[in-house]
Amino acid sequence: MTGMPADTEQEAQRLTALLSKEVESHGLLLEEVSLRPSGKQMIVQIIVDKADGHESLNLDELGEVTTTISNALDKDAVYASAAPYELEVSSPGLSRPLTAQRHWIRAINRMVKISLADGTKLRGRLLEVNDSDVLVAEHREPAKKGMKVKVLDPATHAFENIRKAVVDPELNFDDALLDTIDTEDLEG
Repeated sequence: MTGMPADTEQEAQRLTALLSKEVESHGLLLEEVSLRPSGKQMIVQIIVDKADGHESLNLDELGEVTTTISNALDKDAVYASAAPYELEVSSPGLSRPLTAQRHWIRAINRMVKISLADGTKLRGRLLEVNDSDVLVAEHREPAKKGMKVKVLDPATHAFENIRKAVVDPELNFDDALLDTIDTEDLEG
């Protein structure tokens, strides 16, 4: 990997400084830059996100900012003459911890898993987000299979008491959909 920086953490910080303004020119935030070796090349991973918490990044926006980042790297002395590298630009995935208020706002009406500072773990529907806390209707799993989930009255949890939180994807699979699939199409 001739020409590529050896200290990936220091290089990630340099790239963050270099690319922040480029990303912000699209009305986006540069969330994270990381580098990792892969064979004879370096993979440059960049995560960008919307500045406000209400909407998710769409593919057109992601494509535009990727072009801007790629052009900036092509002009950078380190990458213009470096060994081949792979650029990966993406938006944060569902597994990203909810750390900023805008992350929480984007998750309103979704199921979340929360670990509180006292060790309590809960799963529930995020209903509201304020400056200092969130309102969650906790969902408790039934004691016996086949029983309904118990939904508790909404409770407020202060950000300072939340150790970790993530979106808990809901997989609502409707068995009735199976009846609409033509198995002959699957065999083809």
